[in-house]
Amino acid sequence: MTASLIRRDWLAVGEGHELHLAQYGNPKGVPLLYLHGGPGAGCSVDELSLFDGRRFRILLLDQRGAGLSRPGGELAHNDLEALLADIEKVRLWLGLRRLCLVGGSFGATLGLIYSGRYPDRVQAQVYWGLFLPSQAGLEWLYGHEGAAARFPQAYGALLGESDCDSAAALIAHYYAGVTRAAADTRLAYARRWLEWELALALPGAVVPRSLLTQARAQALARIELHFAHQGYFAANEHLFEVWAGIRAQTQILQANQDWVCPQHLARQFQRLMPQPRISYREVAGHHLLADNLTQLQVRAAIAAMELDNFVP
Repeated sequence: MTASLIRRDWLAVGEGHELHLAQYGNPKGVPLLYLHGGPGAGCSVDELSLFDGRRFRILLLDQRGAGLSRPGGELAHNDLEALLADIEKVRLWLGLRRLCLVGGSFGATLGLIYSGRYPDRVQAQVYWGLFLPSQAGLEWLYGHEGAAARFPQAYGALLGESDCDSAAALIAHYYAGVTRAAADTRLAYARRWLEWELALALPGAVVPRSLLTQARAQALARIELHFAHQGYFAANEHLFEVWAGIRAQTQILQANQDWVCPQHLARQFQRLMPQPRISYREVAGHHLLADNLTQLQVRAAIAAMELDNFVP
């Protein structure tokens, strides 16, 4: 069933940012906020297929600088704390006591931190492809011995002619490229950055060059590199601080062939930080965008959320 558009708004949240919020489905349904990944990916109407539009009031929120939020690709006043505060501003603007959260990758990280800081505001939540913003996550994605060993050709293209000898140096190199190089060179840096990510997310897929010339794709590269350069990979400390306080029933699905958010890092985190309200499921398949089976499992998990006597 296709969820119908209820309304769309741009919400002024301060510091010159306006967030695009589109609402779909049942106006009287259970409010369900979708937290997209990236950071900076923005929402897509294609993702509505994950949700039952008869049951849910689906909230597609483009985070700062992402998607249709304004100004696009803006880096100033765009950090983890601002995004967490924005979720609370959206909740208050909608007049909701509680809501449900869903999301993948960076969106899962963001939602888990929010639900730990505001445990009375979240009824239930489902996440997939949890990305752990840790030193291990940094080394897996951008170091020489993680995903690089599995995708050596794509990693070689990412390195190019640079002499980067560490993950941190590689991030600094690309951050400078997408923010300070000449305009045409910035586009080349953004393309190479996203091609590496897409090689991991969609192994073997041929990515249309047109995708990598769009303003939203360039904004994604800018925002991802901005977060990485500004210490996002130390954000595990935020998870550690709030983990025990999460009270919402939480399910995390980790696909066994997701090379952006690898299963072995999620297993390590689970062993280190057990939490009775949080359950993990290892599911067959690839990244959500690439695998119908993974999509079906995510839909089933969202449909099974415990919402008895829920009052928003």
